[in-house]
Amino acid sequence: MTAKNLDFWIVFIAAVATFARSAWRLRQYLTFARPDDRFDRLGARLRQMLTVGLLQTKILRDPGAGVIHVAIFWGFLVLLAAAAEAVLEGLHPSLNLNWLGPLYSLSTIAADIFCAFIIVATLVALWRRYVLRVRRLQVSEDRIEAAVILLTILAIVTSLLLLNTARIRLGTDYSWAIRPVAALLAPILPLGEVAHEVFWWMHIVLILAFTNYLPYSKHLHVLTSLPNVFFSQLEFPRALPTVDFTSENVEKFGARDIEDFSWKTLLDGYTCTHCGRCTSVCPANATGKVLDPRGIIIAIHKRTMDKGPLLLKLRDWADNASRADRRDAARAILRGKRSDEMNELERAVFETVFTAEERAIWDRRLVGDYIPPEALWACTTCGACMQECPVNIEHVPAIVAMRQALVMMEASFTDESSLLPNVYSNLETNAVPWGGMAQSDRAAWAEGLGIKTAAEDSSMEVLFWVGCAGSYDERAKQISRAFAELMQHAGVEFRILGVEECCTGDPARRSGNEYLADTLTRQNIETLDRYGVRTIVTICPHCYNTLKNDYARFGGNYHVMHHTQFLQQLIAEGRLRIDRAKLSQEAVAYHDSCYLGRYNGEYDAPRALLENVPGLTVLDVERSRDRGFCCGAGGGRMFMEEHVGEKVNHNRTQELLSTGAETIAANCPFCMTMLTDGVKAADKADSVRVRDVSEILRDAIADGSSS
Repeated sequence: MTAKNLDFWIVFIAAVATFARSAWRLRQYLTFARPDDRFDRLGARLRQMLTVGLLQTKILRDPGAGVIHVAIFWGFLVLLAAAAEAVLEGLHPSLNLNWLGPLYSLSTIAADIFCAFIIVATLVALWRRYVLRVRRLQVSEDRIEAAVILLTILAIVTSLLLLNTARIRLGTDYSWAIRPVAALLAPILPLGEVAHEVFWWMHIVLILAFTNYLPYSKHLHVLTSLPNVFFSQLEFPRALPTVDFTSENVEKFGARDIEDFSWKTLLDGYTCTHCGRCTSVCPANATGKVLDPRGIIIAIHKRTMDKGPLLLKLRDWADNASRADRRDAARAILRGKRSDEMNELERAVFETVFTAEERAIWDRRLVGDYIPPEALWACTTCGACMQECPVNIEHVPAIVAMRQALVMMEASFTDESSLLPNVYSNLETNAVPWGGMAQSDRAAWAEGLGIKTAAEDSSMEVLFWVGCAGSYDERAKQISRAFAELMQHAGVEFRILGVEECCTGDPARRSGNEYLADTLTRQNIETLDRYGVRTIVTICPHCYNTLKNDYARFGGNYHVMHHTQFLQQLIAEGRLRIDRAKLSQEAVAYHDSCYLGRYNGEYDAPRALLENVPGLTVLDVERSRDRGFCCGAGGGRMFMEEHVGEKVNHNRTQELLSTGAETIAANCPFCMTMLTDGVKAADKADSVRVRDVSEILRDAIADGSSS
């Protein structure tokens, strides 16, 4: 063993020990968060990690930046063998990977080629960030760090390429090594023994330094992205945090601080790449609101790194406390108490353990000091941020968890969300979010259609879940009637609940009032089960998503269909026939609703219905399908004010109007309201109609089409 090896052993042990300590601390911070079982369906999780994590499928949704990142990511995977070999060489001069034979040849070829790819990719990345100044990459606090990271990556791969070039020049390369790029450089660059040693040390020290820098930088995602993708929820909708209201041990609702989140949310904070893809597609951010989905996750991470050391310090103190009462007091504080919530003993412990500066950090509020409450209330829960995130960060569940704390713990609302208490009161009183609506009028829309309720006759093919909008909103009532008439044309035996139907709880759940949503959910499940309902069809994507996905967590398991899916099925079965003589010369711009499309993956059924109408021209806008832009009504925003920036529905409506279509087609009563208001605001109400897909289809159905 040489002096070089002895020196390397010292450097290597110090680097490993430092990294292990940093990793241990990050792991310990996660233990303070709520437990969350993310170990189910291991096969599906491995497939998700392969496709999203290793194959980088979501990164490639943005072809320009995606190719750059993929070149760097896959390059580093390939270069792991080269890094491992450098470590082996440092440990002992006789250690290397040449014994792999032909496999070693493949690895050296790939490493050499990817060195060139990474050099080009990092230079392009620097150009995009600092010369072209791509908007989503312009985050002031990241500017210096991003440059350091990119230049470090450039130095790591350049030093490796030059190291291998020196090996070839000196004739000391391994027998199975094949290095095409270095071979091209060797005749040009006069690199000798000194250069070999300089580049070897440069390469290995930069790798060890880079690895130890990661736990303290936004590039921690290099280590956590694959685990984060593995542990992320497997498909939309990303389930919202639940609350066990029956438990006597529940002291807090929602997330007031990092201890109240799932450990996966804190891991999301570790994993955020700061790439800004989430923010670039956020409808609130695009229209001038304070909401920045990237900023939300960064703030959670900042709070974790601020409070995590204090939590560790307090837990260590509690574990070593000599008196049981003081130990119990410390553990009570660990559950998330602020100083103004502590009793006398707890406050004494608090002041003993922490300095004044540490106490000030402890008492900072996540919502208020790190995240503006206005940002949380601006969210439409459309899910575009989660759709685009390349590492499957779950923004919306985190936002809703913080809303839950604001609503159920503090009854705290902003100017824009100030109407929500009235909405909750209406839901508690009449099970409908609007005031002045009587439960006894819930079935008034069906007068004259001869529709039976389940109470009158519970034998049915499907239950038509009308929803609050379809029952009370004057425009949405027309959708209810159109769909009911289509089912009657097809001879469908359907029933409604009438006065027994209540709001599904969607507006309450997604605006943070989980207690009220829980109550409505259980009440509806009891009603549905009493009538033995198995199949439900609804005109509202919000009801559809809630009945299909949320209710299953409460034991309500039903086959739920959106009305466009059901109508497509009726046409396929021949129960509804299109009248080919009823030609339509309309051009229709179709709008994807978030809760039918992005949340439940249904993009084709509404389009198929429209394309079945003779003569109708269906126009897609640029932001469509899984890149669709929200109408602005989701997440309870339908019932809030909008004072800041451009109105989301105006932005979306302008895009639809730009197609020149005479009709805007929707599949959601909420979208109908928002887009109709947008058309009026654009002064196009006399020339452009907003219609539900079922209304358009009804006009094209042959008379007597019932089977």
